[in-house]
Amino acid sequence: MMAQDHKNKGGLRVLRAADRAWAPSRSGRHLLAGLFGTPERVARCGQPIESAPSGEILVETKRLILRRHGPVDHPVYFNMYADPRMARFAGRAPAGPDEAWTRLLRQTGHWSLFGYGFLAIEEKATGCFVGEAGLAHFRRGLGTEFDSVPEAGWAIAPWAQGHGYATEAAAAALQWTEARFGMRRTVCLIHSGNASSLRVAEKLGYTPMGECTYRGYHAITFERGAAVMV
Repeated sequence: MMAQDHKNKGGLRVLRAADRAWAPSRSGRHLLAGLFGTPERVARCGQPIESAPSGEILVETKRLILRRHGPVDHPVYFNMYADPRMARFAGRAPAGPDEAWTRLLRQTGHWSLFGYGFLAIEEKATGCFVGEAGLAHFRRGLGTEFDSVPEAGWAIAPWAQGHGYATEAAAAALQWTEARFGMRRTVCLIHSGNASSLRVAEKLGYTPMGECTYRGYHAITFERGAAVMV
């Protein structure tokens, strides 16, 4: 069936997976054994995804596909968050398989409560899982001015960093969510030493709100209004 795609003002293509022919990645059609495999058993660029869940809404950019997470993502999700480099600015230890699974459940469950949330990011050219980005309510206990509005976030696997994927994916997720839900203001929280993430926030139009201590590290809070084009 031909894909039914729609373009918003920013030129992003939004498709429904039921209407889209999903091609396997170049790394093959094999499935990794077990949901709780170790990071060493997962390919460098991630697990090939056979198909997307029926009815899932996809946001498509020039190089990336943003879709909702599913159980099949757990091996690569674990692989990404078990890497010590991903925990450097998170104020927590690298994730074990159970923590990665719980986090994946949180991402999927957020959609049932709010109708939006974080999206899994796939590289168009390869079908590889490269990370996640989106908006969510994390209730960090930082005060009403911060906790009462959606918080943006992005995370890119170490092997895929340095290509501008975080900015591209986060901009698409923000544009899709703000346009669909009419959000006027969003926020984000970034470790003060995370220079690359601070650059992404600046590119996305976020401006500093203040500073705080979160999970024992010094962080900067940011805010932005809707319709900031990247």
